Amino acid sequence: MTRRLMSVALGIALTVALAGPTAAQGPKDPKGVTVKGLMSSLGPLGGFGNVTTNLQLTGATVDLEPGGQTGRQRFLVPTFIYVIEGILTTEYDPGPIAHGGTHYIGAGQSHVDSKSLWHNFKNGTAKPLKYVILHVGYPGEKTLAKPDVE
Repeated sequence: MTRRLMSVALGIALTVALAGPTAAQGPKDPKGVTVKGLMSSLGPLGGFGNVTTNLQLTGATVDLEPGGQTGRQRFLVPTFIYVIEGILTTEYDPGPIAHGGTHYIGAGQSHVDSKSLWHNFKNGTAKPLKYVILHVGYPGEKTLAKPDVE
């Protein structure tokens, strides 16, 4: 996948995500997480693709209440994160390409998360946290894994 194609895809998704609130909303998570699916002019963002690359984008806006966290997880595809409001704290497990540790992303900042690194997203502040998450993969490909037992 070329950098130009990836840039265009991320630009489209961010434009859609930042256009305003959506009607699609996920359930409230007991850990203080609210996820809203991204919307396009054609309805929920289930994927954009073309004949050449068969690229699929999926994503959501996520609200983490103060003290909220996603729980341990790992992405199975490259994932783009853009923080709209607050500070996203990510605790990474050590892995084959990283030493682990804490990573902070503030409002207006973005980050591309490598696939396969175990992590936990947290809101360690007393203020709201909102971010856009965009998974870049192929149709039918799983985007997220959770541990079998926590």
